[in-house]
Amino acid sequence: MRVRMLYSYMLVALLSLVVAYLAAILFLRLTVTDYMRNSQIADTQPFQAFFQNYYQSNDGWQDVDQVNISQLVTEEIPEEYFLYGLTLVNTNGEILLSENTSQHGMIVTSDTLEVGSPLKVDGNTVAYMFSGSLNDKLLPMFDTEIADRVKVATIRASLLGMLVALVMSLIMTHTVLKPIGVTIDAVKKISKGELGVRVPTKPYRDMAELGKAINDMASDLEKNQRIQKFMLMDIAHDLRTPLSVQKATIEAFEDGVYSFDEDGLALIKLQNRQLVHLVEDLRLLTLTDAGLFEVQKVETELQVFLQAILTSFEGMFGKKGITFNFSISPDEIFVDIDPHLMQRVLENLLQNAFQHSPVNGEIQLKILRKINRVGILIADQGPGIPEKKLETIFNRYYRVRPAGQGTPEGLGLGLTISRRIVQAHGGTLYAQNIPGKGAEFVLELPYSS
Repeated sequence: MRVRMLYSYMLVALLSLVVAYLAAILFLRLTVTDYMRNSQIADTQPFQAFFQNYYQSNDGWQDVDQVNISQLVTEEIPEEYFLYGLTLVNTNGEILLSENTSQHGMIVTSDTLEVGSPLKVDGNTVAYMFSGSLNDKLLPMFDTEIADRVKVATIRASLLGMLVALVMSLIMTHTVLKPIGVTIDAVKKISKGELGVRVPTKPYRDMAELGKAINDMASDLEKNQRIQKFMLMDIAHDLRTPLSVQKATIEAFEDGVYSFDEDGLALIKLQNRQLVHLVEDLRLLTLTDAGLFEVQKVETELQVFLQAILTSFEGMFGKKGITFNFSISPDEIFVDIDPHLMQRVLENLLQNAFQHSPVNGEIQLKILRKINRVGILIADQGPGIPEKKLETIFNRYYRVRPAGQGTPEGLGLGLTISRRIVQAHGGTLYAQNIPGKGAEFVLELPYSS
């Protein structure tokens, strides 16, 4: 990568210098050409009128080589122009008239015509005039030497520029690749499990945004790894407790300590239900993470569905002296839901309300009819939820301490799974506080199609 980047910088520098060199030569040529042309125009200006009249009178340049330039200068042109001499060349480059008659009929190059003074008749160029001899006065040696020196100076400047470009390319390559190398090393270490590694951002400001993104990723991975470790500990604990109770109960049955009656079976069933619930939570969470979560929707009358769930909670609420307030509307409300999954959501919300409600408290359940969806509101009289935690509580493994208890219950998966189930139904689930009263959970679902 370092070599490729160095080559890239050098290629850009070389192309820039070549373009600059060619541009300098071109501009030099144009400058010299303009200078020579203007010089020729100024020197041959007194001859313009004579040759224009000659061309018009003879309808061309017939016998123009018979014109006596010396006599022309003596009779019609100021004597001061005599030293300049004169050469006339047609548009094809053929010399028509010159003080050196041996040049008549010779052909000059197109480059030579570019510096000549154009002779125009009716707006059309019919010939070019030059002051002095084409052989020794057209392009003075001084001007040629200047052009050669400029070319040499340009080449030297280009070579110096290439050397500077090489040095700058080496410096820039090192400057750019160093933070990239540091970042790559950090990413490699993170990929090997060293999640405490961080990319330094202050020394490399150009890479600060990338470094910050990698650091945030490493921090999130480290946090998730730590959470997963505690989660595994919690899972082991939550699994061990009911299994240990089941084992002890079974051994007690075998030893005759407990009678194998309905109370003993109820205890085993309770512990078994806790195990099944925990395993089901983990299964649902895994399915949603893998994108394999399927919802089997059926049209359901909402009020009847809610009443059946509340009835199953009467015994639990009664033990704590909690009453619930739910009024049924005479109008039927239909929604498309998966009854099994939605029952799980509502049971989890009611269970949370029960845990955070004080003794002899009240839990309210309301149906909120809106334009394009229906809302289900569950409110308790507990301590409420801190404003900063209204979204955090839906994160996996986040647990809230129940009212009057010192240790949070469960793995903190209930609200995470509940929100995902609701979202799979095209709905929303969020929490809010009732000032001075407690917390509210609002579940919104679209009406049945």
